[in-house]
Amino acid sequence: MKFFSTMLALPLIIVLFSFGCAVQKPVQPIPAFTPTIFNSNDYVSSVDNFLIILDASSSMDDTYNGNKKFIVASEIIKHLNQTLPELGQNAGLRSFGHNPKVSDKLTVLFYGMEKYTQKGLNEKLDLISSAGGTSAMHMALTGAGQDLDNFSGKTAVIIISDGQEAMSLESPITLKAAQALKDQMGADLCFYPIFVGDNEKGVVLMEEIAKISKCGFVTKADNLMTGSGMGQFVKDVFLTQKPMVQAPAPIAVAPKVAAPVIEKVWVVDEAYFDFDKIIIKPAGFDFLDKVVDVLQSRPELFVKIQGHTDSIGTKAYNDVLSLRRAEAVKAYLTDKGIDKSRLSCEGFGFSKPVESNKTAKGRALNRRVELYPEK
Repeated sequence: MKFFSTMLALPLIIVLFSFGCAVQKPVQPIPAFTPTIFNSNDYVSSVDNFLIILDASSSMDDTYNGNKKFIVASEIIKHLNQTLPELGQNAGLRSFGHNPKVSDKLTVLFYGMEKYTQKGLNEKLDLISSAGGTSAMHMALTGAGQDLDNFSGKTAVIIISDGQEAMSLESPITLKAAQALKDQMGADLCFYPIFVGDNEKGVVLMEEIAKISKCGFVTKADNLMTGSGMGQFVKDVFLTQKPMVQAPAPIAVAPKVAAPVIEKVWVVDEAYFDFDKIIIKPAGFDFLDKVVDVLQSRPELFVKIQGHTDSIGTKAYNDVLSLRRAEAVKAYLTDKGIDKSRLSCEGFGFSKPVESNKTAKGRALNRRVELYPEK
């Protein structure tokens, strides 16, 4: 009887196996990728920090358009890494889910947070070799709060996922975690979800996360598999192009500094610097020489030198630029014989604009160094 049952079952097994082989779709090769090249001399970073959150849960092991969704997600990170220039950003890579051979934890920070390098990100991405395990996007978002706790400035959080959550977990738990991260980081944080797959509930969840930040947007993974598509994404999220600035014509020195009026604020404006540079142009020498004359005639005066920038670029970048410009003015004055103990420097970046940064004229007025003489 057992033999007879086995004989009946065997053809059925063969038929089912053959049917399964017939309907299984072949794996499609990942299209060749040629990255868009962004010259680091032409751009500044729009963000101070970015954190990539990669979905490595079991649903990402499913096939979409001839490839496992996890493979597509990993390729997107590689494409991003090939395209994004190193501009001093802080970066991190956190994943969630995990095949047991990758990690027994539901979420892990594999890279960062540290100064971004293409090599560093690529090496750590290779450690996340396969998908598996329970979805834990909410736990990854909570972990992101710890990753970013000591970082300030403009921050991009990029979530690459199919948006499919673990069974019994409703989307509110994920949205609450995203809202908590937004509340922690404030207006400077933007979510940029990248949706992999075709699950309707998944794309809705990703759209809701983007809405929480009020400054991010959802992108379909399919759009980022080409060099032009990824290039546009990188430009939209990460980069600000430096404006083309013509050298200004020499202008009359103002304000007047010949009279030793200590209440005066002496402004070294952008006419005396090239854009994004700290070297004082010859047009500024006469201006600063008059400042030297005043300080030499009034040895009791001390000067606070304060640097300022427009809002193009990150907070960290502009903080450094503003301080270095102030220090350039200090170096000029000391070279002319002013004792350095009479001079102090501060950099305020773009935190103290005198005009709106929404116009070219306003940005020009904000790129300045102010000297405050005092007893």
